Amino acid sequence: MAEPNTIFYGILIIFSLSYLIIIGFYTIGWYRLKNADFKTVSGTTRVSIIVPCRNEEDNIESLLFGLANQDYPTALYEVIVVDDNSTDKTVEKINTLKIQYPKPSIATIEIHEENQRIAFKKKAINLGIEKSTGDLIITTDADCRVGNQWLSSVVGFYEFSKPKMIVGPVSFHDEKTWFEKMQTLEFLSLVGITAGAISIGKPVMCNGANLVYEKSAFFEVGGFGNDQFSSGDDVFLMLKIKEFYGNKSVRFLKNDTAFVLTKAKRSLNEFIHQRTRWASKNKGYDLKILTISLTVFITNFLVIVGLFWGIFNPEILRIMLMFILLKTLIELPVFIGVVSFAKRTSLLLYGLPLILFYPIYIIVAGIAGMISPYQWKGRRIIK
Repeated sequence: MAEPNTIFYGILIIFSLSYLIIIGFYTIGWYRLKNADFKTVSGTTRVSIIVPCRNEEDNIESLLFGLANQDYPTALYEVIVVDDNSTDKTVEKINTLKIQYPKPSIATIEIHEENQRIAFKKKAINLGIEKSTGDLIITTDADCRVGNQWLSSVVGFYEFSKPKMIVGPVSFHDEKTWFEKMQTLEFLSLVGITAGAISIGKPVMCNGANLVYEKSAFFEVGGFGNDQFSSGDDVFLMLKIKEFYGNKSVRFLKNDTAFVLTKAKRSLNEFIHQRTRWASKNKGYDLKILTISLTVFITNFLVIVGLFWGIFNPEILRIMLMFILLKTLIELPVFIGVVSFAKRTSLLLYGLPLILFYPIYIIVAGIAGMISPYQWKGRRIIK
């Protein structure tokens, strides 16, 4: 019978090679992706910006201010805010802002019933799309910020390349603590993986805070689907569009004017609830993406097991330190590429605490996402 050390080394080699291949392909995809270079916006595409929200009285004004000050013709875009049973003064705040910002058109849809069990956000966006007049749908979140060239960069890229879906970059901003800055570095690495995967024609994730798609494509693929998941309005739609129209129908917009900014989670508890919600949609993925997710999960699980075992076994500890070094070297090119793109290279200073924290949160969020309820917008989601 093989020694436990031998079995562990064998598993470690298999998953380290698998991880190397996966991250390697995404890294190649990132560096192969050129900065978006498109022609001037023609000013003919009609756009509807859908903003689902709940209890966002402290955030909605900053977003609407940004949307009202775009350098895109106000006659060609509308903003539809879908309020999902807010218990604060979000609706009153929006009504006041409509007077303050008469252009572009800002419409409000209010949801009052609570009879949907899980798919709150999907229903809100779907209602907004049904009421929209634009040919191009853009979704973002009420706690986000956009620059004044955001819309023109998105529309310019769309008019130049005509994809069915555009995935835009999202980052955190206004970080105060090391924990928030570490989140930004980790979040930007996800942007790099997202872009790299799309670049090689194998999209695995996207972010609904900066997501663009043709309204006709949305209806042609049958909308979001997967209403048993509270999260996933973004990824499930992306996968349906890719399956229906082909790999080239989904594109990533690599342009720094296209960033949407939001805030990192202030506490560890908020962070874990967010990542648990994200992980909960893993059960809806196809086998290929599940295999990738499982490879990442097991690779990080091996790190924790190996380090714990290494406390009692110096040989295992040496191997694990070498493995962590190799894993870091594999990931480093993506980190460097994406922080350079975001003009946030100083965040690399937070790489060391992230190396230590990342495997733990991946395991906790991965397991919790499969079995545990979580809080979202004041609601307890039970799967």
